[in-house]
This record gives sequence, structure tokens and C-alpha cells, in this order.
Amino acid sequence: MVDTIRHPCRPSEGRVSAERPTRRWELIATAAVFVAVYSVLLYLYRPDLLLALTTTSGGDMGAHHFPAQFMAEELLPRFKLTGWTFGWYAGMPMFTFYLPFPFLLIAVTSLVIPYEVAFKLVTVLGVFLLPAAAYLYMRLLRYRLPFPEFAAVFALIFLLMGSFSIYGGNILSTLAGEFGYSLAFALIFIFLGTLARGMEKPRLDLLFVLNCALLTAIVLSHIVIVIMLVIIVPSLLLLHHRRRSFFYLVGVFLMGFFLTAFWGFPFLDKLSWTAHMSWGQLESLGDILPLELRPVAALAVLGIAYAVSKRDIRQIPIIWTVAAVAVLFFTLPDGRMWNGRLVPFFYFGAGLLAAYAAAHLTRPFVVLSKDLLGLGGRSSRTLYAPLVALGIGVALLLAGPTASGWINWNYSGYERKDPWPQLEEIMDTLDSQPPGRVMWEHSPDLDKFGTPRVFELIPYWTSQATMEGTLMESAFTAPYHFINQAELSTKPSHAIIGVDYPARNTEDGLTHLQFMNIPYLLTVSEEVTSEVSADPRTDLLAEIGLVSIFRVAGAGGYVEVMDNEPVRVQTDDWRAAMVPWYKSTSALKVPVIWDRGEPGLEGYELISPEETANPPVVPTQAEGQVLSEQLDHERLQFETTAIGQPHWIKVSYFPNWKVEGADGPYVVSPSFIMVIPRERTVTLTYGNTLSNTVGQITTGLGWLFLAGVVARVVILRRRRKGASGRTASQTVPSAAPQTLEKASTPPERPPQDAD
Repeated sequence: MVDTIRHPCRPSEGRVSAERPTRRWELIATAAVFVAVYSVLLYLYRPDLLLALTTTSGGDMGAHHFPAQFMAEELLPRFKLTGWTFGWYAGMPMFTFYLPFPFLLIAVTSLVIPYEVAFKLVTVLGVFLLPAAAYLYMRLLRYRLPFPEFAAVFALIFLLMGSFSIYGGNILSTLAGEFGYSLAFALIFIFLGTLARGMEKPRLDLLFVLNCALLTAIVLSHIVIVIMLVIIVPSLLLLHHRRRSFFYLVGVFLMGFFLTAFWGFPFLDKLSWTAHMSWGQLESLGDILPLELRPVAALAVLGIAYAVSKRDIRQIPIIWTVAAVAVLFFTLPDGRMWNGRLVPFFYFGAGLLAAYAAAHLTRPFVVLSKDLLGLGGRSSRTLYAPLVALGIGVALLLAGPTASGWINWNYSGYERKDPWPQLEEIMDTLDSQPPGRVMWEHSPDLDKFGTPRVFELIPYWTSQATMEGTLMESAFTAPYHFINQAELSTKPSHAIIGVDYPARNTEDGLTHLQFMNIPYLLTVSEEVTSEVSADPRTDLLAEIGLVSIFRVAGAGGYVEVMDNEPVRVQTDDWRAAMVPWYKSTSALKVPVIWDRGEPGLEGYELISPEETANPPVVPTQAEGQVLSEQLDHERLQFETTAIGQPHWIKVSYFPNWKVEGADGPYVVSPSFIMVIPRERTVTLTYGNTLSNTVGQITTGLGWLFLAGVVARVVILRRRRKGASGRTASQTVPSAAPQTLEKASTPPERPPQDAD
């Protein structure tokens, strides 16, 4: 009798036979949990809405179509991910400060399916990915049923939280426009799992490439998630603290730095040209621990107790995350980083710890099942997770989640709102007018069209530009636009925090429109409409429903010869000097140059920042004039006879602007460009700066390195396959010895994963 030889790392045949039914039932239980979780999501996100050819509306999301269209029609065909648009805020750099990856997904997907459906599927991607990401994260940490399944269930609870709708991560925040946050939020947990696996056996393999790609997608989806990633990742070194694991971690982040340098270098280099939002922090205990989270938080405390008692170091990253967010919530000062963006990690971390506790309550469930139903231990353990998932799913639906109504409102689209015919008529009327910028009164009443931000889509539906857009922090001109809005609205948004806004004043507001070359104004309220109508500088073009469309006389074009000699200011806070200048309509006649040390400005009078509201008026002796101007994508060309005289370019300044045929460009009040022509024809072009060029080269080198890693892995695999084939043919010389070998020693099998 021949003894059976057992591989030391492989279970015996009898043990394998016993495990097969168990594994099969575990797979069935896992499938049942996911059926329950995704049945709830599909019930809420009606497929008939997601697949309808309607334009998604609602909140900020309803205004994101213009950036998506710009990516699909302007940037992607030119193999670019960032560029300049004249469509918002008198011009702004699109995707220089906002994250391009979700919009790239929309643009690429729209090449295969209709744009309207592509937009919807990408905006729900993070929501649908999160339960699977939570499950995968726990499986990659080598947890078994039922903890990974409960992680997916508690991810569903997080998604349906109704106590917040702007912080990010849950369904309400996603519907409000934070779909980039949701996508990055889901990807970060997949990344943490794959990164932990890579740190177990550090090497340059396909897992390394995957980690680099995931990190790149996260960085290019939402910057707050990147900040949290930097906070969380050091905790993985407590799981894998070998030197090689540390260098693997450094290697992944170094490659992530290289792959995103094309965006990251210009972002850091030009951050000072943004609108400088300043947030007041949340302070209430109810903000970080809302009522609906408290039962989960109580269970999370039990989860921490289990992790400590079992010395389960795999829970360290989650406990680390919850603790870090709690500390930052109460210690972050007011400023550009808002603690509200961090609290979703506290909520979700508490949910994962609660799932860990629930997984350890299997034994009480088994006892109850046996006593009450007579079920065996294996059956009870198999049913535990699916029954809990089903119960929680039903409870969430019976609670009537707020998300249901929001989803229907957003994904039914603009076209299915009652005033859609009026909106079409408004857009057709604007499109029939000569090209020009459009200003509109801010009003909650516009929500009847689909979102109060509906007119941010004027450049999406027409050939006209609008002054307001969702990406306000990216725009150098945004603070001055919102001053205009305050003057021309009964219910202004005051969106740029930290600006001293004036009271409503339609006379000053119309003066500002003339100055900014804005020939069209849409009004909503009776008060503003009557005041604008009474001003001799306006003509009523149309009244459509609650919207009145006016033409504003006196807009002088994109390029003007300055009537008065400019003065210059040296300051570290340009906006603080410019807001008083802009609010003083009499000061608009005198251009103020931001003297940042450029040559050629010494001849202009220097004034203090405090004098900008009342600058000295010195008329110029200019006799020439602007003959023509042409605006085209990332280029503005004009002809002038006022050679040597300063010209006001009513386009937002940005360092990427270069000029031919003139000196400059210089920053001039409030956020525009000044050039001094040396030739009759002057051309302004939006191009690359040093940070753009270096970033693009760095990213190219990063992709070349990863391509080399992939090529190396493929070559090594082919060599191993060829070597194993040659070895097999050499070790079997004839049929008789082969049969004898089989009878005496079975071939050795590769060891299986312990999981």
C-alpha cells in the first residue's frame, strides 16, 4: 500500500472535501448579502431614470454639465485634461484647481453611450462602488464571513444617512454635486486593501502597478480624500513594519506623485490665483455625532473592545482614522480646510467598527437559532449575515429615505420639469442674440427649473457665456462677480466667504455690468425687474415665465483703451485692496495695476492699498482706438491704433496667458489683464508655464516606468512558463517510468492561500 504524501501547506483531501460545502454556502451567503444591498440601491436609483435620455438636474450636480461638455468636446479631442474656458467668470482655468478624473470618465464613456446616460452612470459610480469597496477592503485584510459582508451592509447605512447633504460620501451629498468625492471615497478603501497586500510581499509587480493607478485616480478625483489618505496610510506601517514594506509604500506614493504631476505642479504653483475661500468650522457635537449615527457609534465602541481584546491589529487603520478625524474636527482653525469634509470618514469608520462588532455577535445568534428554530450551527452562521442585511435593507426603505425624492428629482432631468418649455424658450432667446456674457439674478425660485443654478448651463445649451459657474473657487474673478450678484439680487448667495458684500443696488450693479462687458441680464424678482426696467441703460428683450431678459447698453467689448492713467499697488493681499476699489463705482475709471516687480511699470504712480477706493484721476492722451477683436477658445486677438497706450482686457488674468505684439500681460483691477501694444495686431494665447511643462514631463516619465514594470512582469512570466514546459518534457522520458512515478509519489501542488 502506498502512503499518501500530504503537502505541508495544503489541507488533506478529507479536509478539502469537508470544506467545499462550507465554502459553497459562504459564497451563497455573500451573494445573498450583496443582492439585499444592491436591491435597495436599485430600488432607489430607478434604472428607468438612469437610462433615460434626460439631462441630470438638481443642486450643484445639475450645473456640472458644462465642465463635462468642455472635457468631452474641447479638451479630450486635443489630448488635454486642463485648459481655459471663456464660458464662466469672464474666463477661468478649467480643471487646474478642480479634479478632472470623474469628468474624464464621463467624456470617455460618452464616446460609447449617449452623454446623458454616461453622466448619470459616472455620477452614481461612487455610491454603487462603496459597499463592494468596503467588502473588498476587509477581504484583502484576510477577514472571512461575516465581517466583510457586514462591512458592505453598514456601507449602505452610511450611504442613506440623511443628517448631512454636503460633506461628501453619502447619497445626498453625491446628489448635491459631490460625485467626485464619492468616487474617491470608495476608491480609497480599495486602495488601502491592495496597498496592505502589496506591503506584505513588496515587489515591482502588477499589484504595484494597480496601487499606483488607484492612487492616481484618487488624487485626480478629490483633494480632500488625498489629505485623508496621507493621514491614514502611516497606520499601515503598524501592520507591516519591515523596511521593505516602508520602501514599497514610499515607492507607490512616489509614483503617484509622478503620475499626477501634470496636474499637481500647476495646482501648487498657481494656488494663489484662486478665490481664497475661508470656511468657519463646525463645532457642535451633533455635527460629528448626529442622532442617527449614535446606535452605530455605540456598536462601534463594542467593536473597538473586541479588537483590543483579540489584539487584532488589522483594525488599527480604522481606529486610527476615527481618532484622527475626531481630533481634527475640534482642532482645525477656520480657513481653507473645512472640517465638515472630514467627518464622513468618522461616520464610515464608526460603521466599519460596528460591522466588526456585529460579526462577533454570531455566537448569540447561533444559540437563539438553535433554541427557537432548531437550526444547526453551520446553518445559523450561514444565515446570519443575509438575514441581518435583509432586515436592515427593509428597515432603511420603510424609513422613507430622503434620498428617494432627491434621486427622482435629479435623474428625471430638466426635460421632465413642468417649466421645461419656458427654459427652452429662454435659452433659444439668448442664443439668438449677438455673442456676449450673461448675468442673472440669484433666486431660490429658479429651482422649479431643476436647480437654482440652472443658468450656469447657459454655455452648455447656447453659444453665450455666463458669469457664474459651479467651480467658483477656481476663478480669480469670482469675488467681484458675487458683488455684482449682491447688487442685483433680492436673495444673493454671498458664495465667496470673506468678502464684504454691498446691499442690493441695481444702479451700481448695472454700472458693474457695463464695466465687465456683460450685455445681458436675467432678472427674477419683481423688485429687481422693476428697478432694472426703469433704468435707461436697459432694454427688455423678453418676458418668459418668471424670467425677464434685458439688454444692457454700454458694454464696451473685451478690449478697451484706458481713458485714465493707471496707478499701481504693491500688496500681498490683492483682494483686500480690490474689493473697496470695485465697490466704489467712481474708482472704476482708474485702473489699478498689481505691481509684483515686473519691469516696465515703474513709470506709473504708486499708491497705497488704502487709497484704491479713491485713486488719482489723470486722463490719458490716447488718440487711437480698438478696431476689432476676436475671441476663440484659448486665444484673443485684437487690432488697435493706440500703440504704446495701456489696454484693459476684460478677461480674467492667469499666469498662463502670453502676449505677442505687446508688453505684459499684467494684473489690473479687479482681476483682469493689461497689455501695452507695440504693434497694431496683438495676440493673447493661453499656453504652458514652467510648472505645466515640468509636470507633464514628470508624468510622462512615470507612465514610462510603469510600462517598463508591466513589460518586465510579462517577460518573466513567459520565461517561467517556457522553463516549466522544458522541465516537464525532460522529466518524462517514457510512458512506463511515468506510470511508476505516479504510483509512488504524487506531484507536488502549489501551496494555497491560507484564506
